[in-house]
Amino acid sequence: MKTYILDNGILKAVFLSYGAILHQLWVKDKNGEQVNVIQGLESPKDYLTDTWSRGAIIGRYAGRLENPIQIEGKKIPIDHQNGVLLHGGQNGWNTQPWKVEHNTKPNSFQFTHHCPNGTAGFPGNVRAQICYQLKDNQLCINYQATTDTPTHINLTNHAYFNLNGNSPIDNHQLQIYADRVLELKNTLVPTGKMISVKNTAFDYRTKKNIGQHRLDDYFVINSTQREVASLYLPASGIEMKTYTNQPGVVVFTPPHFDAICFETQKFSNAPNIPSFPSTLLRPEAVYEQKTKYVFSLKNEL
Repeated sequence: MKTYILDNGILKAVFLSYGAILHQLWVKDKNGEQVNVIQGLESPKDYLTDTWSRGAIIGRYAGRLENPIQIEGKKIPIDHQNGVLLHGGQNGWNTQPWKVEHNTKPNSFQFTHHCPNGTAGFPGNVRAQICYQLKDNQLCINYQATTDTPTHINLTNHAYFNLNGNSPIDNHQLQIYADRVLELKNTLVPTGKMISVKNTAFDYRTKKNIGQHRLDDYFVINSTQREVASLYLPASGIEMKTYTNQPGVVVFTPPHFDAICFETQKFSNAPNIPSFPSTLLRPEAVYEQKTKYVFSLKNEL
């Protein structure tokens, strides 16, 4: 496992070749102190036994899938536990070594991975490229993938954020620009229905403290022309805005440590729900996903 560092004088990011993990991200707070806003693990080797996908690239399919999946009218059995595959399963991309090379873009690294045909039951040899880049106050993540056989692809990064290093997540102020969430079964797999956030605990359309409410839910974003979510912590003065070209974001606050994920991606279980945006990738096409996290200092009187 190798460590790679990007530093543009505004942000400093540390990555690992294992899982293409975002290990650390350093941002200046309102006092000029450097704060690591990633809730990762202390030592790189600790990620080898991590079961929470901290900071890793998730593939082939982020989110939850019911077995079997549908591909062009055929049912394809996939790996699963109790009928559900989560984040690509035991051999998901978060547990794989990635090759790393300098990109032609400044302040960037490109991580590449080849996923063989049949992995977790999915057809197709898939080649993925992930570009991490620092641009001023932005961490940009660009995803690309190609396949030689029709298959389903849905990628994300599983970084856990905390804007004061280890401050209680309850005091973070959250805003999500989404009028709807996906209705979930008891297995947390989407039913195919969307429900309004109005008069529910999922209504973060106006900024409010996270408090004791814990989330593991898919928000259907209103527009990709603006940020899809913002996170702010008055104690540090740091504000983080999430932008993406994806139709939604899974917002996850783990039950046992203080952090929050913004997993930008297409809909979970889309291969089995025709009304959802398709995640099918064909050999003549290129999967592309773009997400960025933008940091600034916010002074409130």
